[in-house]
Amino acid sequence: MGANPVSTVQPPTQSTRSLRKKGHLAGLDDATPEQVGEQLAELRHKSPPGRLGSYLYNLVNSQLGLPWTRRLSQAALLIPKVRHWEKKFEDLTNEEIQATGLRLRGRARGGERLVNLLPEAFGLFCMASRRVLGLRPFDVQLAAGAVIHGGACAEVSTGEGKTLIAGLPCYLNALDGKGVHLATVNDYLARRDAEWLKPVYESLGMSVGILQQQMQDYDRQRAYRCDITYATASEFGFDFLRDRLKLATTKNQETPFWGPWQKGGAAAQNDPRVQRDFNFVLVDEADNIFIDEARTPLIISGEKRPATPEESVVYLWSDKIAREMKHEQHFHFDPKKQKLELTNEGRQLARYSNPPTGPNAEAMDKLVEAIEKALQAHYRFKLDQHYMIDKGKIVIIDEFTGRSMPDRSWNEGLHQAVEAKERVSITFADDKAAQITFQSFFRLYKKLSGMTGTARQNRMEIRRVYKIWVVSLPTNRPTIRRTPTDRIFPNEESKFTAVVKEIVDLNRIGRPVLVGTRSVGHSERLSEKLSLAGIEHQVLNARQHEQEAMIVERAGEKGRVTIATNMAGRGTDIKPTPESLAAGGLHVLGTERHEAARIDRQLVGRSGRQGDPGSAQFYLALDDELLEGLGHARKDYLSAKGSAAGLDISSWWQRYLPLFRKAQIKIEQRHYRNRLDLMAHEKIRLETLKDLGADPYVD
Repeated sequence: MGANPVSTVQPPTQSTRSLRKKGHLAGLDDATPEQVGEQLAELRHKSPPGRLGSYLYNLVNSQLGLPWTRRLSQAALLIPKVRHWEKKFEDLTNEEIQATGLRLRGRARGGERLVNLLPEAFGLFCMASRRVLGLRPFDVQLAAGAVIHGGACAEVSTGEGKTLIAGLPCYLNALDGKGVHLATVNDYLARRDAEWLKPVYESLGMSVGILQQQMQDYDRQRAYRCDITYATASEFGFDFLRDRLKLATTKNQETPFWGPWQKGGAAAQNDPRVQRDFNFVLVDEADNIFIDEARTPLIISGEKRPATPEESVVYLWSDKIAREMKHEQHFHFDPKKQKLELTNEGRQLARYSNPPTGPNAEAMDKLVEAIEKALQAHYRFKLDQHYMIDKGKIVIIDEFTGRSMPDRSWNEGLHQAVEAKERVSITFADDKAAQITFQSFFRLYKKLSGMTGTARQNRMEIRRVYKIWVVSLPTNRPTIRRTPTDRIFPNEESKFTAVVKEIVDLNRIGRPVLVGTRSVGHSERLSEKLSLAGIEHQVLNARQHEQEAMIVERAGEKGRVTIATNMAGRGTDIKPTPESLAAGGLHVLGTERHEAARIDRQLVGRSGRQGDPGSAQFYLALDDELLEGLGHARKDYLSAKGSAAGLDISSWWQRYLPLFRKAQIKIEQRHYRNRLDLMAHEKIRLETLKDLGADPYVD
């Protein structure tokens, strides 16, 4: 028996010791914790030299380096030119800055290449940002903007100012008047980022549009006619599908003779689309959209309505049979197909269990599929993890962000199977009218780029599918975050007990704690334990999505404890206060590893931003869902072994640590194969429909 793993709790002074050694806190040896915190907060506003390498290194690397390092070096060589123009624009008045912006627009529309205008445009944007926001982009932010303009995905660490970075290439690419789209993950981030940068854009003579759900076509058309349009990626995709449906329905309609006298003229009557041609798109949180969301196509179905009792009979019957079936006797799990399938005995049970009859009944093979969907709903989809019930309706929870998705539904009868399982009103399963995958949609743009905090390990997949490189940018200041080894526990109860003890110890010295969980249920269970321990805390999951930004923004305050599902709050900055920095900074405590290592990196990246002190550690247990990646038999064995151990928290369990990474790799590989299968299926479908002369996106 070895000693227990070292706790992450450290004296407040130790977290700043490395900064004192480097001379960043010189003269503050006798300072109060508040003075130390204020000094740390000031450091992040200074841009240290040499973060992008020397001029000679970048000159050589820009010609001879690997594709991603070559693009970074080429961007770094542009920084002195941008700073030169920024200095030239310092003496301009606000009116002169706008006039200079209009001249740049005229040159771009006259045919001058945007890459030649980049130093001037970026310099002018820097000047406008300083005047309007009081912020001057760092050198690494300018380099990221240049990388994005070159048609690449910039990997920029959490807290490095991606919102401001996005403004640089968006402004430059809007100069030619062909339109720029910025796609992000939710309506709140789209609105927040657009409203924050809108005064900067307007000071340069640019118009900004914001798309939100439930907007009318006229308002959508106005937003798309703006120079720069902010919206969610799914909103851009659904508008594209809706436009295709409109074109399909008006294809054979003739314009009436009074058309030219109507508002907009005959051309407006003939073209019902709200979007214009696709020019340039910048995808924010690109790993989530390019990779996680790529597993599910965007689908527009027919009219949604409650199903009649006759239309619900198959789903209710299938749910009743699924509840009677036993694992391995009536059904088994196929690891290759990743689905539950009936055995011969299960098919016999279905055949002789009084199948439904009547006009809405199905053939036996379709009834077997309905039972398999019901089994999926019971054994693979969990309440408060994959979905929740809101106002009597099933609402899908995004497993990668922890956010609710009220506008999404599962297809092929799976959504109805979950509704039958939870005894809520069943919706009518209408056929899909139009569909497209993100993989196909984003390749419609003339130029595609992205930015995210974690995409490096999926570099080759993004290159293969989207034809762009992932370029990793250095942080503005060196990262001093501490990441101790994961701690392993035999079961969830012992793990949560240790988590609560750790939070109590950290709370005593004033450090803020962000706790990451994988499901709504786990976040609420941990919340109950913290309440019993007398720890005041906030819970952020799919049920509190409306207060998301406010909860996350305050997560860096001294002594604050925040529980969040996965990456809820992603895109919202956590800014530790001077008091919490002096106490050691934000501590991130993950209670489970995610299926994708990228999501773990995103969670860890919430602490130690911009050179701040901070730490992160994961607490894992042998009954964690991740270990299903090793197979159900191995998972059941480990879970039983852990359950028998009770509350044992000795270091003996650390020997199981490699299994978690092994399971994670297996699941990542499976998801990668699923994405490739979807891409291949979509390619064949599009080619077949084109050969038939049909619209490839409208069924």
